Amino acid sequence: MRETMKRAVTRRAAFGVLVLAVAIASALSPASWSNAAAAAESPYTSARQCATCHETIHLYWSESEHSRSASKPSYLEAVDAAVRGSADGEAVRRNCVWCHAPTALVTGDYGLQRPITKEGVSCDFCHTVAGVDLGRRDHPFDLEPGKVKRGPLEYAKLPFHETAYSPLHKGSPLLCAACHEYTNALGVRVLSTYSEWQAGPYPARGQTCQECHMPLVPGRTVREGLQSTQRRINLHRMVGGSEASRIRGGLELRMTSLDITGPSADVQVVVTNTAVGHAVPGGLSSKSLILAVGVETGSGEFLHRRERAYRRELKDAEGRTLVSVPDLFLKAASVGEDTRIRQKEARTERFTVPLPEGWKAIVARLEYRDASDPKAGPKTTLVTEQRRERTR
Repeated sequence: MRETMKRAVTRRAAFGVLVLAVAIASALSPASWSNAAAAAESPYTSARQCATCHETIHLYWSESEHSRSASKPSYLEAVDAAVRGSADGEAVRRNCVWCHAPTALVTGDYGLQRPITKEGVSCDFCHTVAGVDLGRRDHPFDLEPGKVKRGPLEYAKLPFHETAYSPLHKGSPLLCAACHEYTNALGVRVLSTYSEWQAGPYPARGQTCQECHMPLVPGRTVREGLQSTQRRINLHRMVGGSEASRIRGGLELRMTSLDITGPSADVQVVVTNTAVGHAVPGGLSSKSLILAVGVETGSGEFLHRRERAYRRELKDAEGRTLVSVPDLFLKAASVGEDTRIRQKEARTERFTVPLPEGWKAIVARLEYRDASDPKAGPKTTLVTEQRRERTR
């Protein structure tokens, strides 16, 4: 009985903190919200504390983009550039931070001062989300921070916090869509991953974001010594386009015909989106999938490269194609050409390639190109390739 009363008091205290933060936010102007609310005590627990029991899950999370979402230099530079280029810099900062460091929705720490905020999309934030409403563009989450942690296990019991089974965490794409589907102030879908999945064949099959991006892998839910029968866990590394193996597993590249006539070769290549749940590439318009066909020489050079780029263009009000991440979010007024490969679509491409003397092979490559970081420049990763060796 004493323990039950203790838990009730703890829940009321956590709820009281949240109510107090909301009341303060309502009473103050948006400009003063950040500093005032940040002074309140945070109801969120650090991921380091979660690691004391959930060490394997924490290890995977610490290797994820979610753990770096609020601290990557490219993100911080993009936020600063967006703030400088806007008439309402604080509003822009809040719009960036609430996805990259969503604990700020409760703490108000939009200046990224607290350690918990710098943890990005942290354990305790995700596992205390009670619901998602995409109709609320700037705050789609129903948040209930406190001792109850929500997850996909129906009968989980832990001695250090309460647990609750959550269909949202079990496999609802809405949990991901809250940040991976975004319409800007001009009404343009800057991020359309969720709506693309929704329009494809996978919802009817019951295949969700989590199935691909958080597959089950061997591992313990909690560390050795704590009572648990779980021997498989969801991969909290949450790999996406930044990892070539994730794209490779969903695409097929085939060189279907090769006709050599004199000094050149006519090459036909088919690229098929066999298993990716959305258009390829997904995410921001700074990402491209490149099909490159060329000739490899005896010395290993790749010559006479011919390309097709698959990407989605966003344009500003004057019709100019946008490149930088801040501009994509703030200035996108329309969608331009979209050459990405849809779910289950097969794209046939033809190329004519000159054949230098001593050539060794005709090569077709798929590459993933990310131009999100202007300082580092475009980063290109080889996804897969097909070869036709020269026969003598």
